[in-house]
Amino acid sequence: MTSTAPHPKVTIIDVAHQAGVSKSTVSLVLTQPDKVSDKTKEKVRQAMAELGYVYNRDAAALRSKRSGLVAIMLPTLDNPKFTELATALQQGVLELGFVPMLLCSNDELKTQQQLMERLRESNVTAVILCPATGTVVTWQNALSESGMLIINVLREVPFSEAPCVLADTQRGAFLATQALIAEGCKSLTLLGAPSISDYSQLVEGFEQALHLHQAPLTRQLIACDGTRQAGQQALSNPALADALDDALCAEQASPLGILCAGDPIAYGVLDSLPSLGFIANNSAGNKVKLVGVGDLPDSAILPCPLSSVAYRSSDLAEHSLSILTALLNGQSVPRRTLIDVTLIKRASCL
Repeated sequence: MTSTAPHPKVTIIDVAHQAGVSKSTVSLVLTQPDKVSDKTKEKVRQAMAELGYVYNRDAAALRSKRSGLVAIMLPTLDNPKFTELATALQQGVLELGFVPMLLCSNDELKTQQQLMERLRESNVTAVILCPATGTVVTWQNALSESGMLIINVLREVPFSEAPCVLADTQRGAFLATQALIAEGCKSLTLLGAPSISDYSQLVEGFEQALHLHQAPLTRQLIACDGTRQAGQQALSNPALADALDDALCAEQASPLGILCAGDPIAYGVLDSLPSLGFIANNSAGNKVKLVGVGDLPDSAILPCPLSSVAYRSSDLAEHSLSILTALLNGQSVPRRTLIDVTLIKRASCL
């Protein structure tokens, strides 16, 4: 009776030798195939097939002390912009060879804290996070120091160690406010609230544009959540109601300029203007000039098409995933990445 020695276990070093490439190239083919040319991938996969090599993802996760999960945590999925972002991030995570996990914090600190603790216990590979309103920097830094990879998106936690990817809405608000002034608006209102992801940047851009203008202007910040219903209700605010009355009643009055911190708010404003005597299908009879933020698909097809600050969710996702890849490869990354914006002018601001 004869016996045969057990076949030695095939390693990625064997695969690299067979394919004529480096060990790191084989590792990239297994974990980040988008970083390798099709020709090289084919060589490595052929070598794996010839040698009978099988990649054990569970064992790899144990070796790296990370699972193959990448969590995507957003404050809400009701906002179409967040839905767009979630879709783009999910697809990108899959293309990197990881399993995406979509979570919603409901913009609540307690829920966010509970979810992040569960993710840390599960050795999640990384978390792409739009932080809940009021997220404390010391809490987030403690997570980062524990080894958790966090990338903030759309909202910045000031002085956090985690890199962040933001739309340059400060510049967007600056451009929008300049456009309103150029249309003759001498009274300007910003509708928004700190619960809106980039509100502080919007306020900065709004104020900078006003500061640069020589002629006297009046301005007001009016608290308003980021929903269509909130936009409808905002017109009942006494200060805004008085400004609307002045714009409607005075023959020679300059138009009232309103910058809304999100397109849904602007939709609500446009819904309510006719009940106050304004003609909503021609920029409120040129008495009200309106700009939103986000440029949602409906903004271009409203009876009065909405001017809006536009940015692409796919750009936010692309840069977030690029940072994730760099971090996993031990590379340094910028702490703050700004995505460019443009102002799309339509009838509401003409």
